[in-house]
Amino acid sequence: MGNGSLPHETSLEEVKVRIRESYTNPHVGRIQQVVLKEGPRMFRIATLLEIIDPHTSEFHHYSLKIDSIDRPKAGWFAKPEKSIRLEGRDPNEIERLYTFLQATTEGKLNNKTGDLTIIGSTEYAKLERLLDMLPSLASPDKIELVKTILPHIEGEASYVNDFVGALKGSDPQIVRHIGIASRIVEYSQAYDKIVGLIEDQSVAESTLQEHLQKNPWMFGSEYSELMDRRKWTRDEAVDYMLRRTTDNFLEIVEIKLPFKDALMAYDRSHKSYFPSQKLSAVLGQVIRYIEEVERNRDSILAKDKHDTLKIRARVIIGRDGAEQHQNALRNLNAHLHRIEVITFDQLLRIANRVLAIFEKEPEATDVNTGVPSNNTDIPF
Repeated sequence: MGNGSLPHETSLEEVKVRIRESYTNPHVGRIQQVVLKEGPRMFRIATLLEIIDPHTSEFHHYSLKIDSIDRPKAGWFAKPEKSIRLEGRDPNEIERLYTFLQATTEGKLNNKTGDLTIIGSTEYAKLERLLDMLPSLASPDKIELVKTILPHIEGEASYVNDFVGALKGSDPQIVRHIGIASRIVEYSQAYDKIVGLIEDQSVAESTLQEHLQKNPWMFGSEYSELMDRRKWTRDEAVDYMLRRTTDNFLEIVEIKLPFKDALMAYDRSHKSYFPSQKLSAVLGQVIRYIEEVERNRDSILAKDKHDTLKIRARVIIGRDGAEQHQNALRNLNAHLHRIEVITFDQLLRIANRVLAIFEKEPEATDVNTGVPSNNTDIPF
């Protein structure tokens, strides 16, 4: 019908004829139409076109056009901006829409949300054959099949419930193995990333803090909970506040940079080691944190129900260094009160031990926890 207008007295049948006549392409075969919406002012007409292959003169595919037309007093006016065309190839949009509407009207999608995936008849036949073969496949072959499928599943948060539903009816041992395997993969990837961050001398404190916040298991089983809150007093914000596993009290964890400078300096005149300038500054900062939190203990306990009695702090900073520096740091920790300093290398050893727990043979794991039954040091 084009973008022009027809007189108001033109009948709907004449409008349909005009639409059919507008398709002058010699490769258009049979044309079929249906009125989807009729008046009084708005009309929608669907026109289905057979597209003929110019080389074989045989049917090639369908093309569907839904025209939107207004009929005010001035006449009939086409609304191309409100019209739509669906093609029956590359991909077959018409078939997908038909399948979707059919599944909906037949009640197959009741109480379901999300996307409907359309599988062609050829692909569906292959899928049916695969499903028929599944019972006869050996378990290693089934796992190989899972490995093929997983990369094609997008990481949508809405899939969690789908995974839960898929695993609910599965063998408990299989579910346990999947859980352990997924935890191993998750922890291994996080561990590899923290190793890379520590080796990167240009890494920012915030990057390290963000990664450790996402992976509190790296602090080890000494802690049972990472608190969401960072600001506990009016003027100070700590990096992390963790709950201790043994006594349920809180502990401050301060994250600094994994620099390679020595944490302990040597005093030749007295033949003794003392905290370097960088370490001394951090110790002063943490001492202030402890003082501020203790000063506000009653307020925190009354408002937040968290007791900060004799709160402790752990500082993660620098690298191990030479053996004498490690011994000097150990000696410093022995004399510090309620503060412990560990290096990023020590943090890696803690995280590596947690990871090693999950990497043990699944057969040796506890049925209820998924952790080796002969190990009482369970990470959260």
